[in-house]
Amino acid sequence: MSIFGIAKKGFGMLKKSKSKTSPTITSVKPNKSDKASKHKVNLAKIPGRVNNKWKKDMVDLDEIGSSVKRMTQKLKGEKPTKSGVSKGKDLKN
Repeated sequence: MSIFGIAKKGFGMLKKSKSKTSPTITSVKPNKSDKASKHKVNLAKIPGRVNNKWKKDMVDLDEIGSSVKRMTQKLKGEKPTKSGVSKGKDLKN
């Protein structure tokens, strides 16, 4: 291959760097959203909103519960664990 051919191939690669987009779909028309469909979408979003709203508080409650369990382990004289749940091998008879 000659120098001209290599240069031509290089410039051709530069031209081909256009972004590839798919053509717009026109054969299928989207459903028009009516009042009932909007209501269904809003109902489906509620559980996620509630979970996100209370997520931090639930994590805090889990940490508090674990710390209370660890405290009771210390009072019983058991080996305190991170989760606060006594392991079977560490239980005293």
